Amino acid sequence: MKFYSLFAFSLVLVLLNCQAMANKHLQEDEEFDIKTLFSFSYSRPQNPDQRQLSIIRYILKNTYENNIHKMRGETDNVVYVNEDGREAVYDRNGRLVTNSYNMGSFNFYSNEKEPIKKFLADIAPWLKWGNTEGDPTSFRERLYYYTLDLDYGIQKYIFEGSRENLETVSFNNLTDDEKEVYYIFLKLIFNESYDIKLINNNLEHLRADGKYYYDYFFQIQELLNVKQ
Repeated sequence: MKFYSLFAFSLVLVLLNCQAMANKHLQEDEEFDIKTLFSFSYSRPQNPDQRQLSIIRYILKNTYENNIHKMRGETDNVVYVNEDGREAVYDRNGRLVTNSYNMGSFNFYSNEKEPIKKFLADIAPWLKWGNTEGDPTSFRERLYYYTLDLDYGIQKYIFEGSRENLETVSFNNLTDDEKEVYYIFLKLIFNESYDIKLINNNLEHLRADGKYYYDYFFQIQELLNVKQ
């Protein structure tokens, strides 16, 4: 993620407005329910582990929109984001990316400030519907690239966040949809059926052995059926 100047907005404002309207029409055509986003089942504990909730919040705060704008081989794309939510993507030659699947989009929330609301308002609808009505990518394809960004957030926690005083999550004060996001990521990140678990006494091994870490991470991709 990078920040770009106000001058650059003049190049992308109309494009972003058109894209935002396209997404609005898509979302109006079908009611969105976060509970139906994924096909796997998960539990909804009344009193989830507080530390796990704090870790999820930290991971999502550090899950940036990066790889999701590099789909279909466009690995050199660079994403620029302004504080007001506008976003632009440029290719390796500095040209504005305008294809329907990698183009910039408007961000209603910042992952660094409101990671749960960010997932609900920006990521989940994109996973379900894509960038625009003409977006040729599949749900599974989009989900795969999202896991690559989630990978960064998880590693950020393992190598840095686990040594910090994490934010306390007031779970009872959350909306039902916000709680649902935590339930989803409790299943994805702290799945009790995983052979390799993200727990305190396993952090040193995860830090020290890249293969071991990716054996953990691939469990998430396997659960989501996007492992390649």
